[in-house]
Amino acid sequence: MKISVASLTDAGPRSINEDTLDYWVANTGETLACIADGLGGMGGGDVASQLAVKNFKAFLSDKIISEQSLVEAAKFAHKAIRSAQETGTANRMATTLTAAALSPAGIVGVHCGDSRAVIARKNGIKRLTKDHSEGQRFFDAGKLSKKELASYPRKHILESALGEQEEPQIVSYNFNLLPGDRIILTTDGVHNIVLLREMYRLISISSSPKDFVNNILDILKGREVKDNYSLISLFVD
Repeated sequence: MKISVASLTDAGPRSINEDTLDYWVANTGETLACIADGLGGMGGGDVASQLAVKNFKAFLSDKIISEQSLVEAAKFAHKAIRSAQETGTANRMATTLTAAALSPAGIVGVHCGDSRAVIARKNGIKRLTKDHSEGQRFFDAGKLSKKELASYPRKHILESALGEQEEPQIVSYNFNLLPGDRIILTTDGVHNIVLLREMYRLISISSSPKDFVNNILDILKGREVKDNYSLISLFVD
């Protein structure tokens, strides 16, 4: 199984890019990808996202990759941010974290916040993660319809993030993996602008992960971007 990867991260209209991403191949052969979006209103969002990705990757350097080890790595990153809060000026800095590990055995991942992982294959596109947000909670409870959620003014208020004083919601996920699958990790600066159905259309005309990233960038440049934007595209061949 061959996995090719491309990525993009940009500050967009803002002066600081509070998104951080990375991807690498583990000693045990899995291809890992990780993306984090620092919370802008809390201060130190760029530092929080950098700490999250750095410590997540470091924790896994000598571990067997599994749902459990990915959750433990996210908890380790959370503790690193909390420790940094005690010695720095940004004592409320926090960040999302979404990661995926790909191997012939399938996909395992971990998630906290409202960054996302999705999978596309010939018969459609599917979200692998669920936002930890007020809007998502109300939607799940049947208090908001899909249409109402789209215009709900507090839909992006996060209810969990690494670095928060309360223990964050850190959830794992898994899914099967087939040749031809496309995995996409995004921060909300991308998926608030480019909807799933558009991503699926772009996947169908993209010959490589780099081509897909460029197609997404073309869409973003033609629209009103208000945030940092980042994505990682992984093609399984």
